[in-house]
Amino acid sequence: MNTLAEPLAEPLAEHRRAVLTADQPEAELIAGDVGVVVFIHGEGAAYEVEFPNRSVLTLEADQVRALGMEEILHVRPQRTDSQPPSPSG
Repeated sequence: MNTLAEPLAEPLAEHRRAVLTADQPEAELIAGDVGVVVFIHGEGAAYEVEFPNRSVLTLEADQVRALGMEEILHVRPQRTDSQPPSPSG
């Protein structure tokens, strides 16, 4: 089983699900949140990833990884107050 930060063998491709490996507090996203790759920069140097909260972020390759086939998605509420997000919601 991979941890959130371990890279997977599969490369990221457009329309592939991608997992954050680092918190993105400005977008209220945390490591483990899942989005979809919508654009690839510089042959994989960076990716534009769209998330369900309608954020589209340009992320460096080490800030995101492919979602593994053995992993399942998890839903958490988006924060609506000024507190930073936490893994427990």
